[in-house]
Amino acid sequence: MVSQSISFSMEDTGKTTLARFFEEMTTTDISGCGCLRHAVAVLPFAAIEQHGPHLPLGTDAIIADNMVQRAAASLPKDLPVTFLSPLRIGVSTEHARFAGTLNLGWKAGTEMLVQIIGDLVRAGFARVVIVSSHGGNSAAIDTAALEARNTHDCLVVASSWQRFGLPDNLLPQGEVAFGIHGGAVETALMLAFRPDLVRRDHRQVFPSFQQELEATHQRLRAHGRLGFGWMAQDLNAQGVVGDTRLANAAMGEAIAAHQVQGFCELLRDVLAFDLERLRQTRL
Repeated sequence: MVSQSISFSMEDTGKTTLARFFEEMTTTDISGCGCLRHAVAVLPFAAIEQHGPHLPLGTDAIIADNMVQRAAASLPKDLPVTFLSPLRIGVSTEHARFAGTLNLGWKAGTEMLVQIIGDLVRAGFARVVIVSSHGGNSAAIDTAALEARNTHDCLVVASSWQRFGLPDNLLPQGEVAFGIHGGAVETALMLAFRPDLVRRDHRQVFPSFQQELEATHQRLRAHGRLGFGWMAQDLNAQGVVGDTRLANAAMGEAIAAHQVQGFCELLRDVLAFDLERLRQTRL
């Protein structure tokens, strides 16, 4: 990672320097930094899991690495934000029956996040943003954010890159709805970030069982607001869904730029949030 430092001035602490990347600081940098309560610690959460025959096991981790680098480069130097190293192994229970998937499970995943957040709070941070590059991490992130609010009275924001959406009219609505794993979006991002790892000869249409359910059932779906607990092979025998033929590197660049912009806007919101609002509601 290329180091980038930011300076944040406060009347009661003077000028303090916070490294853009957490791991580049020393313990004395952290203990001597008076601005941590007014800064944001970003915790990226990824996964190592199957992504079909065309994408590598590290797809989510590679996406996390590249999105973090782009977000860090997009922020003004004086914005007090530091990025932790991405957590590379996540909650991948739905992919557990495919070779190569590494699965923490929801309990271990949640406990890991709670522990890390607690350590950040003890160091002096009061604002944490968890950003996931894998949908299966969501339950663990939500639970950890609530536990941190209850235990530490801190602000922990649960987010993911995909929640910032896509540029208008970039993909057909069907692909957006059904291509939730290894489809056009992730394939496009990988073509932008690591095209050498995309097995282009294996790109194809991977139909989803969700499409069949939509045609045959009035309310029930595999995923969504009225979904059931599903494994990847329930949606498609190859573990991925979507039309990967739609993807190209330019699309990946457009998606990355759109989502990074949204994420940086979120960081500004988190910095502007009045933490006293959480204290006022303490019982």
